[in-house]
Amino acid sequence: MKKILYFVFSLSLFLVNNSVIAEPAKDCFNRAAGPEKRCLEGKGSQSNSRSGVLQLLQQLAEQKAISSIIPLLQDSEAYVRDAALEALGQLQAKEAIPTMIPLLQDIDSHVRSKAITVLVQFRAKEAIPSIIPLLQAKDNTVRISTMEALLQLEAQEAIPNIIFLLKDNDSNVRMTAINTLWELRAKEAVSSIIALLKDSDKNIRIRAIEVLSALQGKDAIPEMISLLKDTDDDVRLSAIKALQDLDAKKAVPSIILLLQDSNAKMRSTAISMLRKAKAKEAIPSITPLLQDSATDVRSNAISALEELQGKEAVSSIIPLLNDPVGNVRIQAIDSLSRLQENEIIPRIISLLHDHDERVQIRTMELLQHFQEENTSIPKKEAISNVLPLLQDDDKNIRYTAVATLKALQATEAIPSIIPLLRDTETSVRLTTIETLAALQAKEAIPTFIHFLKDKEPNIRVAAMEALIALQGKEAIPHIAPLLKDEVIEVRKATEERLSKLQNPLLTAFINKTTALLIVICPILAFLPLFLTRKKLFVSIAAFIASLFLFRMLVNISPDYTHMREETLLGRLFQGGVLCVFAISMFLKLSWSIVAGLIRRSPDIDEDSLKAKQN
Repeated sequence: MKKILYFVFSLSLFLVNNSVIAEPAKDCFNRAAGPEKRCLEGKGSQSNSRSGVLQLLQQLAEQKAISSIIPLLQDSEAYVRDAALEALGQLQAKEAIPTMIPLLQDIDSHVRSKAITVLVQFRAKEAIPSIIPLLQAKDNTVRISTMEALLQLEAQEAIPNIIFLLKDNDSNVRMTAINTLWELRAKEAVSSIIALLKDSDKNIRIRAIEVLSALQGKDAIPEMISLLKDTDDDVRLSAIKALQDLDAKKAVPSIILLLQDSNAKMRSTAISMLRKAKAKEAIPSITPLLQDSATDVRSNAISALEELQGKEAVSSIIPLLNDPVGNVRIQAIDSLSRLQENEIIPRIISLLHDHDERVQIRTMELLQHFQEENTSIPKKEAISNVLPLLQDDDKNIRYTAVATLKALQATEAIPSIIPLLRDTETSVRLTTIETLAALQAKEAIPTFIHFLKDKEPNIRVAAMEALIALQGKEAIPHIAPLLKDEVIEVRKATEERLSKLQNPLLTAFINKTTALLIVICPILAFLPLFLTRKKLFVSIAAFIASLFLFRMLVNISPDYTHMREETLLGRLFQGGVLCVFAISMFLKLSWSIVAGLIRRSPDIDEDSLKAKQN
């Protein structure tokens, strides 16, 4: 079949090649969801003939007639060679690689492009020596696509040829060359990339800076320092960041000059660089920037002085507690708390009334920190100023206020905290429950018991833990129903808490009794079948009592959770035992009826006899 198709295809091709065409054909390519299709618009017979040839080629592909398609790579018609490449690519015909490689020099650009695409698809490294010469092609797009192909083939041997393209006249080619060398981790290209730091295209200069930084090209530091005076802000910013990554301390004097730059982002980035370089000589130039018009500059200046100057920076930073921007005030608060907390404590109460909620929250967090560190703070004054924040409209402030009162052990605040148990925010209610438990607020116990039925699982768990904290073992009767909670996490939490509350000996006794009842219940269910009179009723009562006891113990046993009533195994066990009991009672009743009939039958016969004699 393959030979027949090939014969038909060759005959059709011969007819096409010898047909007379009035006008040249116009190629067009339509790419859809499937492979590339060529449509040829010409006059009459040529269009139809080419269409027929391509259909025949498609049939060869469907028949997987690779051996019949490969010779077509040498066909005189470009569109046939192109279509043959496409078909072989679809068929993953790697055996055709040696025949495809010569097509890299094909006179038709479409064929060359298709040959590269298919060879890359096949990961044909043997084609690399034939692909490299295409880097010298006159067409810019060919040079770019060739670099992309070599990159996909991980062609390290092509690096010297790609380095040459860093001097290409086309900026797109130079950019692709830089990126390709970076992807190939070509450290030998560093000296050639350095030359691009003077490129006329700012994007090339920026990319060269980034790649040199990534390749740790420290030889480029002097050139990068010169770029700090570049006319383009983006170039200078990239240079600063690269010098920072390269840890170029020799660039410090030049970067200090940038602290006076008109671009705020430049000043801020320069501060970060000097901070990382531990450039203490920059302190006199950084200090005035605490009054800079840009928020980021002021914040960065605070951080830099904290790190470079230490406690000596406190007096310079204190005025920024009154900065008009909240972020700057927060930075000042943090720096002062780390440098010299005694300077921040006298001002901490006033910061609780700041108009920025973030400052208020950060201040309360500091109060918690100071309390944990046993730092001397005006505790009573702090509590009285935190209490009004419990009524704040912002949920985050209410949450933090409750947590702060917990840290301050503010038992006098309990009456003000209790109303927050009804807060609309779950997070606030949770921290309120925890706080009241920590403050031993026993007046909240009735509410906690009510919360054991709350719709929120987290609230139920928190209420359980609060009751344990307030009541200890007395909370067990209230907590036990949670062992049947619909949420598995709540059940597990309850089991864990109960296991800690219960005495180990009691737990062992419960587990052993449960195991014994698992064996005894089926026996007691079957026993009534063999007993009569009082013993029968005693056995029934014993069975009912044992089953009830089993259900109760299995719900509080930490080791038999799989036998609980809500589990499949538990339902099967209890249902099975009840079924055995029902069968026993049915058999017992049936036997009693039969036995009664048997006992009565002789009496009936005797009465009949006496009647006849009379």
